[in-house]
Amino acid sequence: MSYRSPLGFSILAIALTAVGLSLSLRVLRAGEPQTPQSTTLSVPESIREEHEHIHAALVALTKVDGAVGKAATALAEALHPHFVREEEIALPPLGLLAPLAAGKSPAGMEEALVMTDALRKELPRMLEEHKVIRAATENLLRVGRQERHTAAQEFATTLAAHAQQEEEILYPAAILVGDVIRARTGKR
Repeated sequence: MSYRSPLGFSILAIALTAVGLSLSLRVLRAGEPQTPQSTTLSVPESIREEHEHIHAALVALTKVDGAVGKAATALAEALHPHFVREEEIALPPLGLLAPLAAGKSPAGMEEALVMTDALRKELPRMLEEHKVIRAATENLLRVGRQERHTAAQEFATTLAAHAQQEEEILYPAAILVGDVIRARTGKR
């Protein structure tokens, strides 16, 4: 059975992009606090799949000739380092939400504290990055409209909603994971 996403990409295409993404996520930004490579924490599957879909769709748009491809490439350049850092510090702690909500003390709580502390510290910069990403997304939407490129328009709209979800839900939830762990363990 072949599943096609709303933007028309097959699971195979997304999976191939995910392999490249997972390799590229190993590159850390120079000069930033290092967080351990997670061995017990993982990004929740729904969020991981959404990020993979976003990457796959953006890669496809960067291959479009003309203004759409140029706008998509500019967006990719702004988005990539941001996604890398999210996958390092903001998203893995979310994998502890369900067990913590169930009153459990899951493995990986110490790792999560390191990550949520880094997220709390870096959040102002990450939100500033969202402004740059938002401007590049709006540019892609504008170019997509001018070129009558439906996939570019749909992608830009989807990415804008994703960024809003991160700001309103995912980042605060990740920080709360750290707060819950601290409250339960008595760590400062």
